[in-house]
Amino acid sequence: MPRGRHLRDTLNVISSSDLSPGGLTGRDGAISAIRRTIGEARVVTVTGLPGVGKTAAAIAAAGSTDSEFRDGVWLIKLDTLQDETLLPHTIAAAMLLPDTYGASPLEVLIDALGRKHVLLVLDTCEHLVGACAAIGSALIESCSGVQILATSREPLRVPREQTVTIGPLSERHGVELLTQRANVAGAEDPEVLAAVCARLDGLPLAIGMGARQLSLGSADALLAGLDNGYDFLSDPTAPVPRHRTLQAAIGWSHQLCTPAERLLWARLSVFDMSFCIKDCQEVCATTHLTDEAIATGVRMLAERSLLLREPGEPPRWAMPGTIRAYGAGMLRRLAEEEEMRRRYRRWRSGPRRDAFWHLPQRGVVGRLPLL
Repeated sequence: MPRGRHLRDTLNVISSSDLSPGGLTGRDGAISAIRRTIGEARVVTVTGLPGVGKTAAAIAAAGSTDSEFRDGVWLIKLDTLQDETLLPHTIAAAMLLPDTYGASPLEVLIDALGRKHVLLVLDTCEHLVGACAAIGSALIESCSGVQILATSREPLRVPREQTVTIGPLSERHGVELLTQRANVAGAEDPEVLAAVCARLDGLPLAIGMGARQLSLGSADALLAGLDNGYDFLSDPTAPVPRHRTLQAAIGWSHQLCTPAERLLWARLSVFDMSFCIKDCQEVCATTHLTDEAIATGVRMLAERSLLLREPGEPPRWAMPGTIRAYGAGMLRRLAEEEEMRRRYRRWRSGPRRDAFWHLPQRGVVGRLPLL
């Protein structure tokens, strides 16, 4: 079987990427970073915000390493797998390994891969983190020629793992992708297009959905529509169900959070500026969400790619606008919006708050629809 065949055969079903003839828009640096890290670590996990294009960048990087792996680069898509006990069987089936009765699927994998030099691309691991970590560790420990490239909204947390975080597109690349997808180059005000991309947090998935709307109207109309939220953004042609609406893409992360993390996410949606843990505690703490739970929750939301860490010390984070909007919807359903907004206004008017005010950049902590 040709090396890497399973990787190349799946390229046409990746929904969150811009697979144009020239490659992925604005992702040369990310692809190079992933490829470089594959050369340094046996387990590499690509992380990033919902809809940022982790799968597309990882596949592009993995495809460029095909000749370096004697026995191929294999893509194992895990987005529809719900039973973690079936993970080793799923990997074996994707690699066309025969069923061996009397042996566990993991033993079959270890035996089959023991002398092979392969790169396993485990795509969409966040709902199976524990199982992926366990099987990945076992394969790395037992099979000296196996390397793993995972895509996940959070790290696998295995020994010697290295992560590569994919960031939002730059303004220039966001506008380029938007105009390419909508086929409106030169027909719209560049400043309005840039504002649209900023409101969409530079996320390729969201920009692609915005382009569908832009092809039916003007950039001004699209920007005005975003004033009322993101519910209208969709792509019914996307082969992955959670990529058919922006709400579904973000909701996938919501499902993976603990109840305390969901509550904190909702309450943090009132912040239109960056924050530290102490800020969150002052605004969000109640008997149902203690200071300790908030400290843990902020770190976990960041690990789950729902907050963006700002440079500098002490640590500060910002919640992207699309993530904030989802949290604001949760806050309304919890009937806590009025109380949390009142708490935030009181905190915001306190001493020296302006010292930490950050002007909105690319929509990260800027205007929030309906808040």
